[in-house]
Amino acid sequence: MERRTGFFAPHAYLDGRHVRSAYVEVDERGIIVRTGAEIPADAPPHVVDLGRALLVPGFVDAHSHAFQRLIRGRTQRRGAHDPSSFWSWRTAMYDVAARLDPDAFEAAATLVFREMAAAGITCVGEFHYLHHGPDGTPYADPNEMSLRAVAAARAVGIRIVMLEVYYARAGAGRPPEGAQVRFCDGSVDAYLARIEALADAGAAVGIAPHSVRAVGRADLARLVSHARDRSLPLHIHLSEQPAENEACRAEHGTTPAGLLDELGAFDGCNTTCVHATFLDADDVARLGRARVCLCPTTEADLGDGLPPAGPLLAAGTRFCFGSDSNAIVDLVQEARLAEMGERLRTNRRLCLAAKGRTVAETLLDAATREGAAALGLAGTTGRLAAGEAFDACVVDLDDPMFAEVPDDALLDAWLLSGTAAPVRATYVGGERIH
Repeated sequence: MERRTGFFAPHAYLDGRHVRSAYVEVDERGIIVRTGAEIPADAPPHVVDLGRALLVPGFVDAHSHAFQRLIRGRTQRRGAHDPSSFWSWRTAMYDVAARLDPDAFEAAATLVFREMAAAGITCVGEFHYLHHGPDGTPYADPNEMSLRAVAAARAVGIRIVMLEVYYARAGAGRPPEGAQVRFCDGSVDAYLARIEALADAGAAVGIAPHSVRAVGRADLARLVSHARDRSLPLHIHLSEQPAENEACRAEHGTTPAGLLDELGAFDGCNTTCVHATFLDADDVARLGRARVCLCPTTEADLGDGLPPAGPLLAAGTRFCFGSDSNAIVDLVQEARLAEMGERLRTNRRLCLAAKGRTVAETLLDAATREGAAALGLAGTTGRLAAGEAFDACVVDLDDPMFAEVPDDALLDAWLLSGTAAPVRATYVGGERIH
């Protein structure tokens, strides 16, 4: 007889709705077979009482650069000639990127993924570009570094999708510079062959042109076409800096979003644009047919600016969240800062509420099921619903932050006033990893 396990919590978000006295039953593969209110009479003998807790789907971190965790705290002081801009931060980041070998990279990734598990993150999209040796020479296995990221995630127990970056240039007419040489495969053909081999090795993969700065039009068109033809997720940094938009207009006569639209990235393609900070009205309308990954803690750390999240939501854009530079690993903070940033931008409150959803429910959807969809995992994870994996985090309602909070405001209090600190346990596929 198949072994099943039940889980019981006084509060849960089951398939997107708040359920009291919630019950979830999981089979031996870690797949949810039924949910409901109260423990049923025919429940299996083993039911895990989660105590006074709120059970929610595990968070999906849709955009991470694991190695950047190594510069945490190292870019927070002014140098004598430091303009304290995104570009000076990038110089410090490139210094680290140029030095890492596979062992050091795997150790850094393991460190980050452990932090993610402790913060209730059950799946990560690793936007990965440290492909080759420091001088650009491929390792004996060209996927050595990618496989180290996969190994680190498996050791911790979280799911991972390798968003394999294609990088070709420093900008229009400029060859790769410095650390960028290790990001480059040399051609789209070499890149596609490498990621096909990575998928054959059992890794989940996505197509990730780094940006319109780093990828020319012809290469970008091939990558969009390949992602669409193979039903692979497509992720790209977009309009993070005004200089990126200016360079794109000079080269292509349009914005980065305009270029992607011309290439069909918003039609029949699972496209996620990361950051989307500096947009005009036409860009906002275009991105209504796509998904945007917001990374508010990194955007704040780098002084990037506030994206027009409210207009994007009104246009139909779907949101997910990423920890990006991993200066902070906490999707509760990402969600809260997305809403608070929009309040600061507009001088209004309660901004990011999708139709029929509260702000907190909209943020939870973005941090869970929309993140899963962005990584090509819709129907696999991201919801506590029958047929999906039991990937979940258990929030301790005895944490002082919930004192005097009404039962119907628990999610509001957590996502709009809290952090990931109350996460008591994290499950992936029915197995506790934290």
